[in-house]
Amino acid sequence: MRLAVMFTLIIVSLALLPTSAFEIQKTVKAVAVTSGESPEGVVINITVSINPGNGKVFVSTTPFTEIDMQGSAQLSALTACDLLGIDFTKFDFFYTIEADAPIVGGPSAGAVMTIATISALKNLTLREDVYISGMIYPDGFIGPVGGLKHKLEAVAKQNGKIFLVPHGQKVVLVQENVVRRVGIINIVSTTYKEVDLVEYGNQLGVKVYEVQTINDALKYFAGFEIKRREPTFRISEYSEILRSLADKMRDSLNELEKYATSDAKNMINRAESDYNNGNYYSATSKFFNAKVLMRFEMYKKTLISTQQFDEEVEKIKKEIQNIREYLKGLPMGMNSIQIIAAAQERVAEAERSLEVAINSRSYSDALQNLAYAKERLDSAKVWLSILQNFKNDFQLNRSEIKKRAEFYINQANSVLVYASSLNAYSNLLDNAFESLEIAKKLYRDEQYAGAVFIALDAITEGSLSIEVTHGDLSAKVEERKENAKIALSEAEEVSYPVLPAAYFEFAETAENQYLKLMYYSLAERIAKFIAIIGETAEEKELAHAEFSEVVTTPEKSAIKEILETPGFEGLLALGAISIIFFIAMRKRYT
Repeated sequence: MRLAVMFTLIIVSLALLPTSAFEIQKTVKAVAVTSGESPEGVVINITVSINPGNGKVFVSTTPFTEIDMQGSAQLSALTACDLLGIDFTKFDFFYTIEADAPIVGGPSAGAVMTIATISALKNLTLREDVYISGMIYPDGFIGPVGGLKHKLEAVAKQNGKIFLVPHGQKVVLVQENVVRRVGIINIVSTTYKEVDLVEYGNQLGVKVYEVQTINDALKYFAGFEIKRREPTFRISEYSEILRSLADKMRDSLNELEKYATSDAKNMINRAESDYNNGNYYSATSKFFNAKVLMRFEMYKKTLISTQQFDEEVEKIKKEIQNIREYLKGLPMGMNSIQIIAAAQERVAEAERSLEVAINSRSYSDALQNLAYAKERLDSAKVWLSILQNFKNDFQLNRSEIKKRAEFYINQANSVLVYASSLNAYSNLLDNAFESLEIAKKLYRDEQYAGAVFIALDAITEGSLSIEVTHGDLSAKVEERKENAKIALSEAEEVSYPVLPAAYFEFAETAENQYLKLMYYSLAERIAKFIAIIGETAEEKELAHAEFSEVVTTPEKSAIKEILETPGFEGLLALGAISIIFFIAMRKRYT
């Protein structure tokens, strides 16, 4: 109760501040849909005010919205800073949303709030006759929204000239109610009409264009785009150290050789193929997978009594405690922080799996989780073995890492709350929440490096839980790959970013788009963190750019089959696409 009152007082006090109290302030017009049985499109004002601060985001809405906009505002501020290469934690953001009537808010305002934030940070002048409606993804892509026909009508009434809609939504289905009178009874039936927004916009005097990214939208709003630096990252530069990981993991197979099943042998063969092709981290991952299978087989044959099981549990617990104490005593440097974080994270996951093993109802499940816990612990030791490569390391301030850990945990929580409001893909979302809990535990145990990295994992999984519910991911994969290479290039200026490089290589060899998207994203986020703490992250420059219509080919998308109704975003995950892909592989392999 006290926190709620305190938060209200903060919002009220900020709302009463004069315009001059903010260093940066920009207002943009947006479109929304009124709540109620007869929704209509309306134009609203969104003002973003930015001051020096420490990464706090505040939202004030008048009169109110049906969907909480806090998560959308948090994500808009973070995304704008990420796209511009600006440290989010150095500013506070205050968003004021003013409407003449109660509206359906939330996700559909994400894109315009991001545009407004970028314009404030870069002091851009935005065209007042351009409007956009779209959800924002953490990578700057624009996602689908509802109520576009109503919003287009509102744009026309305000003499708007251009209306930007998410890629794949220039044709929408609109629900219509038809009343038929039979005797004294009115029978209401529902029909659906396909509306081409481009054609409808022409009738209303508004040009409708599809956009995929915030960078696309910036061209229409301001005549600028965010420049991308030329990446210098080459994965071949990391071959030697990644090969040493693979060698150590392969050598550790020897103790379990007699327990190799056909599945384990098949996995080893695949690992050897990766190794011979120079994909050393992918080989390491498959060797690890084979070890888990072999360890499980060994446990089935050797742990045949409760006493033996309990003895193995205690042995693993002792190993966990010993490694944890060792990690706490290690100084953190620009290079070693990656290795320490990787080890802390894997030890935490081993402990989590051990708890699951102890509480399993089936003996087979207990042994599987026990095998995973043991091998996860051993994989931490493999990572620690390369610490000797970073003896002359620039030491980092422990309190600064603690501060970053707290920030990323809070940010992960915001992203997951936002994803939950959209009913994002539940399996990935559950995994993200699990990662967040591990990050919190690491933070409580003062293992701040691991807390940072696994919180970034939670953010990545939470973001992916939103993204996989919409369309073909191939364009996003290529975009994320380039972003990862750029981030790695920046990180290389202050460190030897072996961990994100390893994840980049894993993404290169992954067999499906979802794993590629996740590991390119993870590589990018970790590399950005390294560049930030090394204070070499470059603020992106803007370049003049002319807008042009995104040419699209007709396609039957998942979104086209969803009713064009206000606030439909919460239904996105209900059957949009089936993605039973790597859920069973969620736990990282090495």
